[in-house]
Amino acid sequence: MSLSSKGKKRKLTEKTKYSSELEQIKDLEQRISVSKSNYNNIVTLLEYTKDKSPKVIHSALYALYRTFSPLLSKGELQKPKNENLERDKKGLIKIWLRDNYVQYVNTLCNFLRHEEPGLQIPSLNILLNLLKIESTYLTSASGSHQFSNNHYYHVVEGLIDNENFSEPLKTEFVEKYWNTYDDLRFYFLKNASKIINFFLDSGKPKDKVGPVSKKKRLDEKSVDKLNSLMENTFSILENLRTMPTDASEIDEFWTGHPAPELSNSQENDDCEDDSDNMLFDDLFNENFEKEQTKESQKEIPHKKTKKPVLLQLSAHKRVFSDCWLALMKLPMTQESYKRILLIMHKKIIPHMPQPTLLMDYLTESYNAGGVTSILALNGLFTLINEYNLDYPDFYKKLYTLFDRNLMHVKYRSRFFRLADLFLASTYLPAQLIAAFIKRMSRLSLTAPPHGIVMIIPMIYNLIRRHPSCTVLIHNSNEHVNKLGRNHSEIDNLEDPYNFDEPDPMKSNALESSLWEMKTLQDHYFPNVATLAKIFQAKFTKPSYNLEDFLDHTYLTLIESELNRKSKKNKMPALSCERPKYIFPAEESIELIYKSEKFDVNERELVFENMKKGWEVWQF
Repeated sequence: MSLSSKGKKRKLTEKTKYSSELEQIKDLEQRISVSKSNYNNIVTLLEYTKDKSPKVIHSALYALYRTFSPLLSKGELQKPKNENLERDKKGLIKIWLRDNYVQYVNTLCNFLRHEEPGLQIPSLNILLNLLKIESTYLTSASGSHQFSNNHYYHVVEGLIDNENFSEPLKTEFVEKYWNTYDDLRFYFLKNASKIINFFLDSGKPKDKVGPVSKKKRLDEKSVDKLNSLMENTFSILENLRTMPTDASEIDEFWTGHPAPELSNSQENDDCEDDSDNMLFDDLFNENFEKEQTKESQKEIPHKKTKKPVLLQLSAHKRVFSDCWLALMKLPMTQESYKRILLIMHKKIIPHMPQPTLLMDYLTESYNAGGVTSILALNGLFTLINEYNLDYPDFYKKLYTLFDRNLMHVKYRSRFFRLADLFLASTYLPAQLIAAFIKRMSRLSLTAPPHGIVMIIPMIYNLIRRHPSCTVLIHNSNEHVNKLGRNHSEIDNLEDPYNFDEPDPMKSNALESSLWEMKTLQDHYFPNVATLAKIFQAKFTKPSYNLEDFLDHTYLTLIESELNRKSKKNKMPALSCERPKYIFPAEESIELIYKSEKFDVNERELVFENMKKGWEVWQF
């Protein structure tokens, strides 16, 4: 028999085996629905979830879902509360079914961590459908709205504590569920903060006395796990688009409205938050029943009707704040750190009940220096402006952020927008404003053209806004007048402005002048030279609109030059004959060599004299 025929036979055998397994799964499911005596088939279906073929696993998962769903909706998976009932056949069957259901739920949560997104997404959908069925039964059984949070906690843990958290899984959860339903978002934030805090606490040494406290808190595996936890949680949080800003916006619920008639709501915060009458509590809490029995024996005083927690905007803000504060305790990469600071002022601070809790985080970020400080500016300014944060060295730190690297970072336009806002007050001292003007002027000497075109309009606006700084344009101090008296002293003349002084009030900026702007009037880029000449004219021109200059790059400058239309009657001069040399002196040297008026020695002497000074242009 040939090799090709053997391969075909093997493929045919695998296909037949695969088809027979699918048929067997359907047959087992059908038998369970026909008679309770076939409940043992559930064990066989659970075994199929361990198969190597993803399609067989997929089929088995949905077969078990269709098997457990009607049982769950009827309460037949509930553990008997009466110990006598546990001993009869019905009670034993319920306990057995319940144990298999718990195993099924754990299997689904494990598939959330599977490498194949084709198994992750169905597992997520099944888990959330089971959550809805379970919560609906609990609500009907108790007469008040219940959310099966113990079940959902397991789902959230499977999502964020996941080394194989794929993009399709994240998109499915965020777009289809998390950004749509208020209850799923609320309990995700609540559970995620608990999970993060649990992992952080578990990394601490148990004995804080003696040599044990000197050991490392976390081993390498724990650090990797915390990094994964941080990245997964943040990737979900940064895609939040439906955080309510008013109680009326809380109106979409996966498990049903918590209070169709608000007057009938009799739930308190603890009952609504934890759904303590969850059927399958032993997934997370084995001592749950004992606690419930003790609580049921206590006399509960009569309370007035209270709005359910899910309908309270303050509760949503509270869990949002707890989740973010827990996340910021986790170790993170520099890239994640920057991404958090980028969305701080728009997506985090507005939804926190106490934004002042971010003071330490933002001040440490602002003191870190570099790009991190630039990105922390927005959030820090929001706290200063709206929540009265006191930061005495704010302008001193802002002054040091103006360095040579600033002109080359991609966040420079964002920084200049904020800097213009911070320096807008007319109550700021002239010495402070002059220091910022001089520092920007000095930076313009080494900045790229697209950076200079931001600096010049900003300096002009600052001088317009603070007339006392006009002295910088033409300073009549003695050290400035020396320039016109004796040119031999120019080399020994020093600018009184001290660029290296970190305190702007001690930089002697008002004693200096804007000689840098005079230098820029001879810049190689004509747009920069034209802008710099604004300081020679009278200050009658209105302030510049900085938005017209902040987003320039090399590309935009080149495109503007290429797209510029030439004026009529001003066509560029074109040479009709290709020149032989860059400089005329080279052509003169060649003519001397060909001339008969000079002998060999004279030619060499003339050649050396004409060549002197042009050595750098030899090619």
